[in-house]
Amino acid sequence: MKRTIHVLVVDDEAFVRESVREILMAEGLRATAVGGVSEALAVASSAPVHVIVTDLSMPQGGGLALLREVRSNGVEVPVIVISGVGTVADAVAAMKAGAFDFLQKPVDPEQLLIVIRRAAEHQGLRAEVASLRSTVETLRPAQTLIGASNELQRVRTAIAQVAPTDAVVLIHGEAGTGKELVAHELQRRSARAARPMLRVQCTSFTEVAALESELFGVARGSKAERAGRLAEADGGTLVLDEIGALPIATQPKLLRFLETGEYERVGDATRCSSDVRVLALTNEDLKEKVDAGKFRDDLLSRLSVFPIAVPPLRQHRGDIAELAQHFLSRPHGPRPRTERAQPFALSAEAVDVLTSYEWPGNVRELRNVLERAVIVSSTSELGADLFRGILESSLSTTKSTGPYEFHLRANLDALERKILLRALAHTKNHRKEAAVLLGIDPRNLSYYLKKHRVSDAEIDEHAKG
Repeated sequence: MKRTIHVLVVDDEAFVRESVREILMAEGLRATAVGGVSEALAVASSAPVHVIVTDLSMPQGGGLALLREVRSNGVEVPVIVISGVGTVADAVAAMKAGAFDFLQKPVDPEQLLIVIRRAAEHQGLRAEVASLRSTVETLRPAQTLIGASNELQRVRTAIAQVAPTDAVVLIHGEAGTGKELVAHELQRRSARAARPMLRVQCTSFTEVAALESELFGVARGSKAERAGRLAEADGGTLVLDEIGALPIATQPKLLRFLETGEYERVGDATRCSSDVRVLALTNEDLKEKVDAGKFRDDLLSRLSVFPIAVPPLRQHRGDIAELAQHFLSRPHGPRPRTERAQPFALSAEAVDVLTSYEWPGNVRELRNVLERAVIVSSTSELGADLFRGILESSLSTTKSTGPYEFHLRANLDALERKILLRALAHTKNHRKEAAVLLGIDPRNLSYYLKKHRVSDAEIDEHAKG
């Protein structure tokens, strides 16, 4: 059943508020009109209100006072502020305080209705997202750091120390170590746990403008208008994945937000603000990027308020058996389509094979190997020979002697990596030009860089050679 939008109209002039109320009701909306802040708060706390339309200046507290009271009471309802003598400064103050929009009197009824419906749609979507997020969290199996090693205990201690704060955290470690899991644990144990946790993958954008539109949003009124992740994550957490790929032109804008909480949408000089905690993830050495002039030293210092290093799996091999059993026993873990009568288990020899491997892909690679083992195994006990075969076939680097010398996939991967490095060196690390030489879409270049674990430092070194 379609809901009826309930609009609360607040104005100290009886003629104005009643006129607005009649216009809204004539359009099929439900409207309640009151003359001041205290009455408005009483209505908002006693009945569902989808939109508030308030005058800016009133004798007993104006629209900004109402807006702040509504927000401090935890009422998530869009507020439209209207003023007869509004200035640019008033509009900026209202938007910074969290107003959905700012209009000047005399307000065109059609314009007001459009803004109200847009605000109601926004409020409905936020409520729907919150409901879906709650459902997902209920259905999602509990995720936590698995293992009792000293290395993981240090990570747990760091999480416990910084999670209750709003400090920026730099989570660094090799690909596949579980940096995202640490970020989720920081959110779960923070005061922002019930608020949005959004993610921006910095390597997913080939153009600076596209990344900045995603992060900061696009000016209102433009065809590409959008709020941006900073606005959408207000009150919650924003995860910046692969922060080392953030364009140098965008870095001062992020630094400004981290310092002041303010930013500007693309195409708009109006300052916006958002209460967002930032978690930055990287598998690169950002200090090397600073030395190479590709990352700002002041931004790295700001991001490194509280760094957490996630250790590679080879540094806590004692956790491998527990991790493997965890993946095998998870309801949503590696399972074939037809469930077996007995749960999968590892033989003692299989554990030895797994713990002796280097795991260049870390925990993610372990999970993938286990999934493959479950699919191909004909018994519920996963043995050593099974894992030896899987690990040998998945090696991505060649050896000059031994059984890998003629391994087709390993040799092709090595050749692909070599060509990739040559193209990047030839173009002095100009990604678009390298993609043209390689005959691939520039948007796919980041995939190959991650596939072959190619770092900027290695590209620079290769270019010198």
